Amino acid sequence: MKRFWIAIVFGVVAFTVLLVPAVFADGPSEGREGRAELRYMQGMIDHHQMALDMATDCLTKAATESVRTLCQNVIDEQSAEISTMQTWLQDWYGVTYTPMSMTEMMDMMGMGDMMGSMMGSDPMPGGMMEMPEMGHGMMVDPPMMMGMMAGLSQLFGTQYEIAWLESMIDHHDDAINMSERLLARLGDAGHPELRELAQNIIDAQTAETATMEQMIAELSS
Repeated sequence: MKRFWIAIVFGVVAFTVLLVPAVFADGPSEGREGRAELRYMQGMIDHHQMALDMATDCLTKAATESVRTLCQNVIDEQSAEISTMQTWLQDWYGVTYTPMSMTEMMDMMGMGDMMGSMMGSDPMPGGMMEMPEMGHGMMVDPPMMMGMMAGLSQLFGTQYEIAWLESMIDHHDDAINMSERLLARLGDAGHPELRELAQNIIDAQTAETATMEQMIAELSS
């Protein structure tokens, strides 16, 4: 009888040991690791949204099929990763986080109406729309187009595709650096799912960068 109760107690303890990690796996990481996870997920969601804006612009202007396929892949892959990180933020930290697209930012700042008015103005010869000028007659992008997309609105055809690929390479480089910093900060701590996602971003975007470099070489020849 004594052996029976010992076996029962051992079984309960073993079950508890197995259960505790499962319970805490959906909870927040504490201290600096938790803050690092929050910064990374929110920052990467915003970063991915910029990539979606760039890829959407690419689909409206790129003609080369391989470039268009790449742009669609960026939209598909990074939209899924945004959704995953939003779920984790909610489940682990009780945080609801939604990125703002460039179009939404422009509308919020009243630039959507300005661009709409410009679109309704008389086009220049050849169907081009007259854009604001800044010194020496140089056309400039709207403020929300600056940064990674600077100058892209003034390019077309192969020149646009090459410039877009160069910008996306720089954008991928930032995501890789963000992910490497997170992994260095967490070590073996934090949520293993997030560490796996960060490593997947490093691997996928490193490979995609090599593909884009090859595309640039082909388009430039």
